[in-house]
Amino acid sequence: MPILFALLLAAGVAVLLMLLVQRREQHRETLRATVLRTQVELLKAAAADPELGRAAAGAEFAGSAPGEVRRHLFFEAQVTAWELRWRIGALSQHQLRAHASGLLADEEGRRYWQRTRTDRAALAGDDEKLRAFTQVFDDAGQTRQPADAS
Repeated sequence: MPILFALLLAAGVAVLLMLLVQRREQHRETLRATVLRTQVELLKAAAADPELGRAAAGAEFAGSAPGEVRRHLFFEAQVTAWELRWRIGALSQHQLRAHASGLLADEEGRRYWQRTRTDRAALAGDDEKLRAFTQVFDDAGQTRQPADAS
């Protein structure tokens, strides 16, 4: 009887630990989603104000025309929104590939990805989902290369 009691107690503790880990992960994903939404809002504010836009886009855009800065910020907001949708499971890999291909279909989209790819890959770190997100864009960029050569 004591062995059965110990097994039941161990099973109960294991279930509670699993629930705790699951709740912690859900909380992290909720925080990530909130941060990404805030980032998109900040990018929208920066796109509306040329001075904030240059600050948000970085030193690379110090002498750039406001329109170029706004386009860069638009791409950044768009990719961040896709990242949010990807993280929460509201975007399939097929849909993400289509978005990535669309973004990288023209020169300006490819320039955006070349400028931001390294930073986005570094931010992915050990995050499997974010690395997969970045890889989809890298793959879409690679498939565009042969067409660009012609």
